[in-house]
Amino acid sequence: MNNKITILLVLLFFYTLPYAQNIKNEDKIDPVFRSLISTYKTKKIALNKKCLGSKPAAKGSVLKSELERRIYDCIVYTKSAKTLKDKGIIVGSTLPTFVTARATLAQIEQMATMEEVTYIEAPETNYPN
Repeated sequence: MNNKITILLVLLFFYTLPYAQNIKNEDKIDPVFRSLISTYKTKKIALNKKCLGSKPAAKGSVLKSELERRIYDCIVYTKSAKTLKDKGIIVGSTLPTFVTARATLAQIEQMATMEEVTYIEAPETNYPN
């Protein structure tokens, strides 16, 4: 019985091994940025336009062109800050495993395609308890 379980676990391990390292570019991007990118791509953005009949657009919505120019703070997990700087990304603090950066949504997507980048995180504010 133990022999069958061991064989089953070994087969399961080898079956799932190819999927373990198969990370898609969008998986490198924080869900906050993924949401902004998908909103940008689907063009569901409006400013001072009428929507749903005569109701005005919601406060806080922005034009697509404004979203293209907007720069976001992000934490980029990489060991190569120089590569980001070479691509024109504004790099702030540099630490051994990550950097702080300021980038547009297009640059965030570009960073996700880079092999040197492992994850792009949206910053968050931590409050004391």
